[in-house]
Amino acid sequence: MGITLNQLLAEDVLELTMVTPSSRERLDRMIRWVAPTELDDPTPFLRGSELVLTTGAFLERTDDSAWFEFAERLDRAGVAGIGFGAGLSHQQIPRALVDACVALEIPLLSVPYHVAFVRINEFVADAIVADRFLDVGRAGTLAAALAHSISNGAPLAMLLRQVAEEIQGEAAILDIDGDVVASWPVQNSWPTADLLRGLTNNGDSGYLAVALDQAGAYDHILVARSDDKPERARIAMTSASTLVAIDLNGRLHEESSNASRMSDVVSALTDWTTPTATIVRSLRVTGLASDVPTVVVLAHPSPTYSAGYSLRLRLAVQQVMPVVRSVRIGELLLLLAQGADDGTDAVLASLLRNMPGRRIVVAGPARDAEEIRMVLASARVGLYPDQASPERVRAFDLTSIVASAAGRGGQKTGTGFLQPLLDYDRQFNGELVPTLRAYLKCDAKPIRAAKVLHVHRNTLRYRLEQVGKLLQIDLNDLDELLMCSLAFRLHDAGRPV
Repeated sequence: MGITLNQLLAEDVLELTMVTPSSRERLDRMIRWVAPTELDDPTPFLRGSELVLTTGAFLERTDDSAWFEFAERLDRAGVAGIGFGAGLSHQQIPRALVDACVALEIPLLSVPYHVAFVRINEFVADAIVADRFLDVGRAGTLAAALAHSISNGAPLAMLLRQVAEEIQGEAAILDIDGDVVASWPVQNSWPTADLLRGLTNNGDSGYLAVALDQAGAYDHILVARSDDKPERARIAMTSASTLVAIDLNGRLHEESSNASRMSDVVSALTDWTTPTATIVRSLRVTGLASDVPTVVVLAHPSPTYSAGYSLRLRLAVQQVMPVVRSVRIGELLLLLAQGADDGTDAVLASLLRNMPGRRIVVAGPARDAEEIRMVLASARVGLYPDQASPERVRAFDLTSIVASAAGRGGQKTGTGFLQPLLDYDRQFNGELVPTLRAYLKCDAKPIRAAKVLHVHRNTLRYRLEQVGKLLQIDLNDLDELLMCSLAFRLHDAGRPV
């Protein structure tokens, strides 16, 4: 086992004695190594927590300032203590060194003349080696536990929990952008400055970082903050990193391999002329059932799409629904999740906890293939530009009902009705389509619509006049407003996700 100054002092065979008073905290500090030296400044060769042994051959006994400077340099280097061997260069420990150690609160030990420094070195080395074997054994036990969890399909967060508990701290996986992919306990960011120190000082700050490239999980790192001994935590992290990387790489591969099959599912769901039997077959190919509750999650990765965004989203959903299939289409991410009778609220809670401030909607549950199609239509309408956090939308709304009833012919009719506005905006870089959408969403109330669009009321009035002329309708007429609303719903149902 490792050893502290207190334990070293308790070893009768070494006959060490304390010369200066010291706090319990200093005496309980672990000794990293023993460093015999006769240099005036040995600090370039120290890493901290060493027991420095010296006979003081480099200084005169009466040079008080030199002794203080020597002790001060060792204090800055973070040594565990100083052992002084009297009877060779100095018959007694210089008083100036004692006073300096008292002032700086450095534990000062007296080493008898007949006790060779090498005996102390061997004693500490044996304790460190024994401690290392114990740490390796614990790391092996952790690896076995992680392998068992992976074979049983445990969530990634559960693996990180096992790592965190072993190192008495917390653990996370970060992607190339520094975003948290998964963590235990759940947290959405890690202190970058502390992590950088963890990369440069080998974990002495309590933070550690290990790249996961060894198993193909490129651009991801396993990070941790530990209250355990740095060396013990490093061994555990190194042992865990390979298994965590294997599991993460499997999840990344699963996501990419399902992408093409999920694209076929999306095409079938959004083409309202596709027979139900075709949708059922497409779902089964991806490993999804067509007759169990399905939650639909639709996300817009704003403001930017990061390397680990889709994985983070899927892992957050998998905390509640174990079967998740995802696909990226255009700017959006679509997830279909199964595994609970009605996990919609639980999925939303997980997303609010793991991915706050994101444009994500949750809808469902859908209980068969046709309902999945309708729920997806509702989710697409529920994802709006100024959304500030994940939200749940109604499983069925006017959009899904109208789209399912009208089929492809109705979609073409809706788009044809809006075509003059679409052409105008495309030709003149206009804002007529978003203006009409906002006006309808605000229940045809000009003041609210102008505020939402961040334009003056006169600007809104001018745009609405242009809309009326191009569509040849009267926007003061309730029936024609309803026609515009239905046209948008039909048009949206026919667009690719």
